[in-house]
Amino acid sequence: ALKEAQNINKSLSALGDVIASRSQKAGHVPFRNSMLTHLLQDSLSSDAKTLMFVCISPVMYNAEESFSSLNFAARVKTVELGKANRQVSRRGR
Repeated sequence: ALKEAQNINKSLSALGDVIASRSQKAGHVPFRNSMLTHLLQDSLSSDAKTLMFVCISPVMYNAEESFSSLNFAARVKTVELGKANRQVSRRGR
């Protein structure tokens, strides 16, 4: 369980790095730092519309984890990916 939690935290940290790079409009975005960010690259690129849900808990013993989740959501909120473009492919022609 500890190894799984470490891997999840590593992936979320890499996602945070991508989000920080996007919010700063950096020239390089580190999509390949984890499998998660590599797989989400199309969804986090400039021509995509991305929606993130954050799950928090109302119980006191989860307060620290809920607070961390809300801080992460606040970081995500600062990112502007640009205007989403509609991409329609016509099949059968």
